[in-house]
Amino acid sequence: METRKANIIFAKAGGNAGKGSYNTKVSLPKAWVDEMGFSVDDRNAVLEYDDKTITIRKGEADEG
Repeated sequence: METRKANIIFAKAGGNAGKGSYNTKVSLPKAWVDEMGFSVDDRNAVLEYDDKTITIRKGEADEG
């Protein structure tokens, strides 16, 4: 298992979002994304949250 440190990216939400609303993102290493089978044309993902763990896995077109 490879481990890397990362920062959560916080950005103020736009549009009709409430005052003080934020969007969040995490950058993933391209090698990991490629190895998981994601591409520009096939980018469906399923996110699972369990207590304090987030899991990302490849999703099917009708999933997520």
